[in-house]
Formats: sequence, structure tokens, C-alpha cells
Amino acid sequence: MLSLPKGMNEHYGRNVDGMPELLGAGEVPVSVSGIIQSRLRQGDEFPDLWNNWHYSSDLVVYSKGNDKEVYVFLTVDNKGQITKNGRKALELISPDNLASNYGAVVEQLKDLGKKGLIKVPRSKITTETYLSKDQILNEQVWRILARHPDEVPAGFAEDKELLKEYIDEVQRRTNESKNMALYVGDSSKYETTLKAWFVYGLVGRSGALGRIGLGDVSGRLLGIAPEALSVPDKGASNIKAYTMADLQAVDEAMQGLEGILHPDVLKPFVDLRKKL
Repeated sequence: MLSLPKGMNEHYGRNVDGMPELLGAGEVPVSVSGIIQSRLRQGDEFPDLWNNWHYSSDLVVYSKGNDKEVYVFLTVDNKGQITKNGRKALELISPDNLASNYGAVVEQLKDLGKKGLIKVPRSKITTETYLSKDQILNEQVWRILARHPDEVPAGFAEDKELLKEYIDEVQRRTNESKNMALYVGDSSKYETTLKAWFVYGLVGRSGALGRIGLGDVSGRLLGIAPEALSVPDKGASNIKAYTMADLQAVDEAMQGLEGILHPDVLKPFVDLRKKL
């Protein structure tokens, strides 16, 4: 069992078994962005976040017989809630709904709905190779998975600086200038299928894979427990990607109050500044 932040639970084993278990417990599967944020904010305290690989709530959809594009499907919004059509897609991940390539069968692409479903031309995806910082910053798949506001709808958008911050930290920890390779699978001639994006730990230089079967025995999903979701500022689900605007606001507030208020009154500002 991994050592994880309070409120974050590991579901190890086949993803087709783990996803129904996770959803049945009222948990929310962690997105790639959530994995990134938890590594940056809590990775020193919980090294297992960095040292292990994890599957996510972000899906990759392979349209039947389509070798020209794939879809990245974000099933959890930026408030940490599973979307209505996202839940329907996650519920397709079950033992009795596996295709020959071990993806979950989708009857028709339109059944997934449009919310959070983003088409990416395969010709624009650099695959099977480690990437430089500039390459990662310009890679559409990584920008989508990191929830860059220019790549995803407003309801999914997060901090535009998150990807840059993460690349720098991965480079620091791996001592490599190139990291975070992308691996995409093939579409099926017979069925539209979906799989879950998988993120390597540091050994794999934090690469992202969208081609591993959901029936693999060594799957690992991370779920945020209901109690962590319902209590403000508690649990791993409330890891926040603070922006430069947040940082500036806190600094200005502290500058204006230092020397006027008692240190105990200023403590919340000091604590917030440490998080940024």
C-alpha cells in the first residue's frame, strides 16, 4: 500500500475492477492535473506520489477505424466534480465491457457527449521520445492534461503556469533535460474504445501513456474520498494551484499589515504565503 495524503485512496489491480469500486464508494478519480498538483504540493511529504505510476480520470478515446486523430476526455471538472457525461464514460470501465485491445467499448462516439471531449490530430502529437521543456510546453496533449486555459473549456481550466512549474521540478528531480514522453495507442477497426491516461513516476521520467489496457493486472487508480470532497480545505482533493495573482495579493496584504497587527493575526497570511 502506498503512503498517500489524507483523503486519497489507492485502488490497485485491474482498472476494470478498481473504477466501479471507486465510483461505488462515492470517490472521485484523480485527474492528471490532480496528480501533478499533489506531487508538487505534497510530494516531499509523500514520496510515493513521485516514485510510483498512477492511472487517472482523464481518458483517451480511439474512434473506430480512425488513424488520424484521438480524443482526450476530461471527466472531472476544475471543482473536482465528475461531470454528468464523464460519469457515464467512467462507468463503461467494467469487466464485462472490454474490447479486444482491452479498452472499454463505446457504442458510438456521440454517446460520450461533447463536454470535456477534445480532438487532437495524431500528426501534432510527438510520441515515443523524451521531450525538452519547450517541446512539452507546446505539446497539445500535455497542455490539455495540465488544464491550460487556452486548451480546455472554462469549466476545466486551471493555472496556466502549472505545466511549466511541473516540468522544472521533473527536470530537477531526474537531472535530465528531456522528460515526459507521450505514448498513444492504435484505434480498433471494429470498435470505438477508451482507455485511461497513465502517468509514470520519476523512473519513467513522468511520461504519459494512453495505450495500456484497462484489464492489466497492475492498474492503479487514485480516488478522493467523499469526506475529503465535502470538507473545505481538508484532504488531497483541495490541493490548489495558486497563481501569480494570488502570490501578489498575499504579498501586498502582508506588506500593508506588518507592524500594525499582532503576529497571530497575520498567521493565516503567512501560512498561505508558504503554500505558494
